[in-house]
Amino acid sequence: MIRNYLKTTLRNLWKHKSFTLINIFGLAAGLTACLLIGLYIQHELSFDQFHQNGSRIARAVMHYSIEGTSNKTVMTGTKVGPAIRRDFPEVEGFVRVSDPALSQRTVVVKKGDLLFNESRFIWADSAFFDVFSFKLLKGSSKTVLNAPNQVVLTTSTAKKYFGTEDPVGKIIRLEDKVDYLVTGIAEDSPSNSQLQFDFVASFISLSAAKNETWWNANYITYFLLRPSTSIPAFEAKIPAYMRKQSAETEMTGNNFVTYLMEPLTRVHLYSDAEGGMSAAGDITYVYIFLVIAILILIIAATNYMNLTTARATERAKEVGMRKVLGALRKQLFWQFLSESLVLTLGALLLSLLAAAAFIPLFNQLSERQLSLQVLFQPVGILALVSVWLLVSFVAGSYPALALTYFQPIKVLKGAFKNTASGLLLRKSLIVLQFIISVFLIVSTLVVNNQMNYIQNKKLGYDKEHIVALPMDGRITKNLKTLKNEFRQNPNIKNLALAYETPTFIQWGDGVETVGTSNPVQKMITAFPGDEDLAKTLDIKIIAGSDLTEADIKLLNDEDDAKSDYRFLVNETLAKQLGWKPQEAVAKKIKLGGRVGEIKGVFRDFHFASMKQPIGSLGIFPVTWGNVLLVKMTGNNIPQTLSFMENKWKTLAPHRPFSYTFLDEEYNQMYSNENRISRVFTVFASLAILLACLGLFGLVAYTTAQRTKEIGIRKVLGASVLGITALLSKDFLKLVLVAIVIASPIAWYAMNEWLKDFVYRMEIQWWVFVLAGVVAVSIALLTVSAQSIKAALMNPVKSLKSE
Repeated sequence: MIRNYLKTTLRNLWKHKSFTLINIFGLAAGLTACLLIGLYIQHELSFDQFHQNGSRIARAVMHYSIEGTSNKTVMTGTKVGPAIRRDFPEVEGFVRVSDPALSQRTVVVKKGDLLFNESRFIWADSAFFDVFSFKLLKGSSKTVLNAPNQVVLTTSTAKKYFGTEDPVGKIIRLEDKVDYLVTGIAEDSPSNSQLQFDFVASFISLSAAKNETWWNANYITYFLLRPSTSIPAFEAKIPAYMRKQSAETEMTGNNFVTYLMEPLTRVHLYSDAEGGMSAAGDITYVYIFLVIAILILIIAATNYMNLTTARATERAKEVGMRKVLGALRKQLFWQFLSESLVLTLGALLLSLLAAAAFIPLFNQLSERQLSLQVLFQPVGILALVSVWLLVSFVAGSYPALALTYFQPIKVLKGAFKNTASGLLLRKSLIVLQFIISVFLIVSTLVVNNQMNYIQNKKLGYDKEHIVALPMDGRITKNLKTLKNEFRQNPNIKNLALAYETPTFIQWGDGVETVGTSNPVQKMITAFPGDEDLAKTLDIKIIAGSDLTEADIKLLNDEDDAKSDYRFLVNETLAKQLGWKPQEAVAKKIKLGGRVGEIKGVFRDFHFASMKQPIGSLGIFPVTWGNVLLVKMTGNNIPQTLSFMENKWKTLAPHRPFSYTFLDEEYNQMYSNENRISRVFTVFASLAILLACLGLFGLVAYTTAQRTKEIGIRKVLGASVLGITALLSKDFLKLVLVAIVIASPIAWYAMNEWLKDFVYRMEIQWWVFVLAGVVAVSIALLTVSAQSIKAALMNPVKSLKSE
């Protein structure tokens, strides 16, 4: 029986090649998109799932509030781990991680003549390889990080520095100052890990490890809880515990500091805390990708349903004859469903080949390292089989039921014709396809417009043609010489030393008014830099004056208590402290223990994501920093960079020359949104292509059914334009209905998405008009191509059989 079903199926599919190709291509395109999106979703959901202790690991998030202003950050002090481990029996262990990249620093590693700037160099407590499941290939997890100046390399890093030589027991030199002993080799960190590293050094090597403090929050702390411990129940005990530490934290009254516990496996997609060692994902975007995949699959499946039911009259006699010869409806149902199974299987196999071809491109699009290997594991194979059966039954069940419902007497008498209900279904499916297409087009336009708005919005500082060069203490000692050498190039306008770049400033500090009857305390963001910082970034001073070299000379590097500080504050901070810009000038404040007076007030600028309102910001002068910001004119940029590199090699030979552009760093902050923008563009195009493919097949079939009618109309004097309009208008009406239905749905969905942004564009009316024009134009081209072809046919040929 099955063999007969298969033989009949293959014969029918071969007989109607164009129908078969359209269906296979449409389903394959839809399934390819779903496979790629499915791989992306699986990758996002698998983050940190590979750790054996994953369900017992929690990341500490510092939650603090000063004078009603609260904040959350993943950065903690050195005391959090040890103190909570000592005082809570629920805690089995802890790991503190120091990542210089979080403050935009790189580590210079030297081995012989090899010298590299390394951005994935971390320090971690000795329990690192016991708490986390990063596989050690050489060395013991108990000893590789239990002494100062020890380091574990990943396999790719070991090959980079030592080639085929065994690196264990060898020495690498950091910052041309300290030697580290290689004690182990670990597998490269997986792409679905929030902890990304090439080196792991012992935390005890850091001077900060010698002292325990709740503040100086520069470290990420993870806890390993005992098997029976509930993370929410454990977290609920922390606030009361931290209140008992108020003598140390100096947080009294309504001010507080506590720690939230984020389950490790939820950090990537659900965390709302600032910072982190890798770009965080967002569960919202996982849902968006999932919806896109489902919508595209619906379009592909409805193509099959539409074309199959449209061929009902063509297969009616076949059904009638089979029923007369004794075929049961059940047998016919499985016969037609087997066609769906075979077609979908062919499309699925083709989609696997297409996915393999397009996955490198999709990896660039999604900024992920995805692989098809997951599809050939037991779970992946089960998923593929499930998709095959689901699509086959969803797409094939209705056509199979409709075809087997035919009454043989009517069919064989020639009295059968397509029913009104069948016609209504096909029209409904076309409307559904174009609703999805228009929805995706509108979404694409809105997302792209918002990204353009973000990239072109005036930030309050100038990010164009600025490069950031990593710095260290040896370079800052000769900073004046370096600046003077760079200024010899006419294409360099200005230079400034800073702790970090202004795209996303993470330094948090407390500020307090001095000499007032009612002191005001606030938690603010601080931006350390030298006297050229405001000039280099073109930050506008609206009251008072900018910092000068004389202000830098007031600092005492040996004893900071003797320093006399001059501060710059933004409009928001001045207002929060109770002053207008002019009133704030010359007022005394204490910023993180630094006492001085406000010298100037600058206009607010964006120093965080557009999803956050502009907060309070203070600039204080320093003689140290992690980056040198170089403002160029924009002329001869390659030659200017080459000039800086040559000077750098002479003045700072101990550190490789490297740089990042400020505008690229700013755009990277919106990597999730940019990814969504690209994905919407690609898959909206695919959706409209699939919708038009189904429309093309349906129009081709409809015109074939009306060949004689067209011939008669031509004989009676109908023009080509008239016949084209006759055949096109019904389909275009359906597209217009789809536009009317899709527009409010798209407006609501995109308005909800835009709510994540404090600064956003309004959805304009022209977006819906443009989406409608695109949909109508493409549909018109699709319909007209077939309609004109039918209208140009010789009526003699179409009528000669009569």
